[in-house]
Formats: sequence, structure tokens, C-alpha cells
Amino acid sequence: MMGNLKGSHCQGKPKTSTSDRGSRSDNRQDPRQGATQRPKKYPTHHMQRAAPTSFALLTLLLALAGCAGDASKTESSAPQKYNVLFIAADDLRMNLGCYGDEIAVTPHLDRLAAQAMVFERAYCQSPSCNASRASILTGMYPHSISVWKLGDHFRKTAPNAITLPQHFKAQGYHTESIGKVLHNYAKIRDNEHSWSVPARMDQQSHFKDYAFEENSLKNKVKGLVAEMADAPDQSYDDGRITQDAVTTIQRLAQQKQPFFLAVGFLKPHSPYNAPKRYWDLYDRGDMRALGPEDRPENQSEYNWYNYTELRTFPEIPNEGPIPSELAKRMRHGYYAATSFLDTNVGRLLQALEDAGVSENTIVVFWSDHGYHLGENDHWTKVTPRELDSRVPLLVRVPGKAPGRAAGIVEYTDLYPTLVELCALPEVDGLDGVSFANMLDNPKSTTREAALTQVIRPWPARGAIEQIGYSIRDPDFRYTRWVDFGTRETLAEELYEHPQDSLERDNLIQRTDFQADKVRLASLMDEILQNRN
Repeated sequence: MMGNLKGSHCQGKPKTSTSDRGSRSDNRQDPRQGATQRPKKYPTHHMQRAAPTSFALLTLLLALAGCAGDASKTESSAPQKYNVLFIAADDLRMNLGCYGDEIAVTPHLDRLAAQAMVFERAYCQSPSCNASRASILTGMYPHSISVWKLGDHFRKTAPNAITLPQHFKAQGYHTESIGKVLHNYAKIRDNEHSWSVPARMDQQSHFKDYAFEENSLKNKVKGLVAEMADAPDQSYDDGRITQDAVTTIQRLAQQKQPFFLAVGFLKPHSPYNAPKRYWDLYDRGDMRALGPEDRPENQSEYNWYNYTELRTFPEIPNEGPIPSELAKRMRHGYYAATSFLDTNVGRLLQALEDAGVSENTIVVFWSDHGYHLGENDHWTKVTPRELDSRVPLLVRVPGKAPGRAAGIVEYTDLYPTLVELCALPEVDGLDGVSFANMLDNPKSTTREAALTQVIRPWPARGAIEQIGYSIRDPDFRYTRWVDFGTRETLAEELYEHPQDSLERDNLIQRTDFQADKVRLASLMDEILQNRN
């Protein structure tokens, strides 16, 4: 089912979460209620007797003044619409200081986290750029909109979908997109529906984003896998995206119309390029994988592929392990690019403050999916494993206390959550559910498990042959690989968390875990029912 507005876009009752009632600003009790206020008494000798005509005129004027006062009160008491700053990172895993990474230098995101709700267990719906972004922007699963491949355009597979910015635009918001928000090639755009003005810098190529032209290796498909450039931030696309976004915030802050501004950065996606000053923040000796770098046994072959994205860089061997020193350099570049991203996010947050709109702007920071840096003999993404599917998510809402939420959420949930926070009419047909209640009570929950899915072969240039569905509940990850056409089960995997955070010990055959397998398999069937 495509996302359809419930009623006209000018009508409809904003959705209110049952668990959130009583904590919303429009339900707050007036602190003056309950206090007895006596009317003022004036001495009679101060009163003047009015002539009958004058008295009638005075009565009319007082009545009109009262009406005007009521209208003024109604207008001033109407809730002011929040702006939304929707910030996307690319290929960023949980390597931020606010998520416990002791190496990462990310002061701006850590500061945002201290002011926001930090979601500890947020999951993307596909560990691949295009499918994940299409899912986030439509609030629907990849299988609901038939978007899995890098070149799938949701407007062709799900033409009636109403995107998140499209809905805000229909409700009177000014919407803009700068950088990589939707996928950045194959002309995947949605200017007609989603944005008030055409998206800018949205088709920039990762593999041409070098400070020094000689490092792009003109005669090669790709250049250096990691460039350390003694060059200013604006030498890279992210620096230029930030410049545009800062100027845009200044402009939008002068308008009376509320805004939804999406800003998408290219980093830390490969090539792992960043100005030298960010590389200097790290000691390469600290660069190591999070755990074993060999491939675990007793796991489905569908869970692996030859990470083609990196293999096509000239420095990377076509087969086999990446040399140790090169791997350290790549990790070093990834962390440098992460710190570069952090600085750019910091500039956006400062721009909100300088423009005087920070106190009325919801800030959402997300990454399209996670990433492997050599763990389990894998690099990059596109596996349903924890490292690829778990994602950072920070949500700062004016007036709401910061905290850390341990309950499971999906990226599909961002759409209905922002709709509720901004008191917009709800949209039918979404797979996501609002987690607005968790912003008031971080101990509350909204869903039992999160769903992630990937296809094989990858990259999928031809027909899809297999699909892997994976669900994560608080204690386990259960993955089922099926034939894409017949839906016949081909393989299953089961991992226990947090004991096995890298998911190396497949418990699917263990008799003492069969009850967990049956429970999770049933839950997956329930999630997928009527959605294939």
C-alpha cells in the first residue's frame, strides 16, 4: 500500500500518541489554575456617571475590545510550528564519542547528543544507500516500495508514495535539500514533489571528490582509496555543502514560513578523504578492527560478498585480505572523514544559533546505514549484520529533556515521529510508528523488533535471486535467506546479543535456542505478512 494522506492535505486531525497524552505542550496545565484571584475593587468616588448614550457607546467599545483581546489571545496561544533540520551522514557506523567510541574525535556531535535523545538501538531497513534513503523518506520498507538496487527509483516502483518532505510541503512548509539526501546517482531526484526549490549538490560523485586532481587518477575508474590533503575544508564537496547550508539557514530564518531543510553529507563514505588537520587528530597505531578479522564458520554464504566498492580502487587487491598497513591507513582515513563530518555538522548547529532559530528547530542526525572496517573479513556494508544495520540517531526537540533511549526503533519511524512532533495530519500506509513517546520517557518502547533486508547477488545489476530478511529484538538477531521468486527458505542464522556483538556464533542448530528461533521466525512472518 502506498502512503496516502488521510483526508485533504488542508484537513485532518494531527495524530496524538496515547502514551504521550498529558505530556504534550497543548495539554499542560496553566500554573495559575487553582489560584483564587479576587477582582480589584475601586473606590466609588473615582467613578464618573456616564450619560445614557455615552454609556451605550462605551459598552460597545468594551465588547469590541474584548473580542479583539480574545482573538489576540487565540492567535498568540496557537502553537508555533517547529522548523526541522534533517542531517544525513553517509556510511557512518557507531564510531562517535557519544556512543562510547574512545578514539573518535567528534565534539560537535557529542554536544548535540548531550542536548538530544540518543537512540541506542536504532536500525536501518537496508544497509545500502539507495534502499535505505528511499525507505526513510517514504516511511516504508524496501519491499513495500520495491526498492533494493542502487538504481531503483521509488517514483517508478511506488509512484503514489508521499515522501516526508512532500508531506511537510503540503502543510505549508518550505522544503529544501542540499547534498546527498536521496541517492546521489542514476538521476534519483524528487524535485517536483518533495522540494520547494530544486535539490542542490545532490548528484555529486564520491569517487571524484578529491582535493588534488592528480589523486583522482583520471585514467582510472577510481583514485586513491584515502587522500590526506593539506587543503581547506571547501576543497571537498562536504565543505561546499556546508557553506550552502549555512547561507540557506540564514535566509530561511528571515522568512515567516516554517522550513524543513535536509542536508546530506558524503562522508565518511569511501574514498576516505579529508583535510590533513582531521588526520592529525589520530594516531594510526590506534587504528584496529573491533574484533577478529577472519570469516566466522557455520554461517550462510549469502551473508558475504566481495565488497566490490573497495575492490575497484587501484590500491586494493581484487581478492584476498587487504594488507595490514593499507587497512590501517583506510581506518585512519575513515576516522578523519568522520571528524570532518563532525565539524560540518557543528557549523550547521552554530548557524541555527546565530540565526536565532535554534530554539524552534527540531534537529535530527542520522546515517543511512552502518559499516564494517575489516571485522569478520568484511569491509563496507550490505550485510544484515549488526555492524551494518545498527545506526546512530540523535533527535533534539526544543523543550524536551535530553536522554538515552534503549528501546528499539527503525528509521521508518522517523517519518511518523516528525509528523506527530510538528502536529501535522497523519499519513496512511506507512510502515513506521511514531516514537514521540520515547522523547518524553526514554524508558518507554514502541516496537518489539526492527527489520532489515538485503538482496543477492550484490551489486545487483541483473535479476534478484535471493533476499535476506533479518530482525533484531533486544536479545537476538534472526536472519532468514529466501529464494526471491519462490520464497523458499534457503538458510537461517541466529545470534545472541550482547554476548556475541560481532555475530560470529550462529546458534541456529542449537537445541537450547530452538524456542527463541521459533518465536523470532513467527515474529518475522507477522511483520512481513501482506507486505510482499
